[in-house]
Amino acid sequence: MKRNIKNKITPLCLGTVQLGIKYGIANQTGKPDVEVGHDILQKAIDLGVTTWDTSRHYGDSEGVIGSFLDNSTYEPLLISKFKWSNGALQDPLVATKEAFAHVQQSLRTLKRNSLPLMLYHTDKDQNICDVMSILPSVLASLKDEGYIEEGGISLYYPEDINHILDVEQIAAVQVPMNVFDQRLLTNNIMQKLIDSQKCVFARSVFLQGLFFLGADEIPPNLNAARPYLAELNYLAKQADMTVAQFAFAFIRDIDGVDSVIFGADNANQVEQNVQLLNTPSIPEEIRERAENIFQQMDEKIITPGLWSIS
Repeated sequence: MKRNIKNKITPLCLGTVQLGIKYGIANQTGKPDVEVGHDILQKAIDLGVTTWDTSRHYGDSEGVIGSFLDNSTYEPLLISKFKWSNGALQDPLVATKEAFAHVQQSLRTLKRNSLPLMLYHTDKDQNICDVMSILPSVLASLKDEGYIEEGGISLYYPEDINHILDVEQIAAVQVPMNVFDQRLLTNNIMQKLIDSQKCVFARSVFLQGLFFLGADEIPPNLNAARPYLAELNYLAKQADMTVAQFAFAFIRDIDGVDSVIFGADNANQVEQNVQLLNTPSIPEEIRERAENIFQQMDEKIITPGLWSIS
């Protein structure tokens, strides 16, 4: 079934967090209304982006998708996610009950009988060992009951990959990856993912929009990012690319990445991201420079959860 998931997903995956909450450091318009949300989803269908990512914790996102699909005959490959309370991680029975409740609510909201893929959404305060002591059996139960076709995990820390490589119930993994965040390119981790046949989704490719901020838009708490953003702009110019093209191509061309997740605040942005699929590869010399310059980045720059922006 892992190969089936790999064969079904599209090279681009529409991330729908923007449909449910205001999201992204460069977001100036807030959460789009439902009509705009439906336009985004329709544009994704029209352009062949038929893999959509959502979550129980993305505000109204599942509801917007459900209302759209309720009036459509189209069947995208839906991915949703859930989280456990800290108490659930100490009690497998509570964890199972919470997981089933989350999945059942997602199905009701999305107006579906089952989900192609359900991921557990880790966060910075949960120990991956605690999660993995319970998650495989819970995913197996959800699959046995017909609620999901496959299970997986969305990781907060890329280094936690090593805890899921040999777990059969984890068919897919979602990980942060961008030109500033190259943690998966060290210690042969990407090759391990390829060998394990996991379906790999790269998220945060534009670092939640940080790459697009002008010098006067960078918040004080991210002043440390200024020289790196300047260097990124310089490298993109040297490659005769926009920053978006450079950042996208850098991740797209990594062996083992099956799908790149992107978000959109309007239908035009969907089209712009689809066009990035045709971006030429970064010239090898410039790519190597990017790998060297951004190889060891401060976690306070590459981890949005640590930005603490007021």
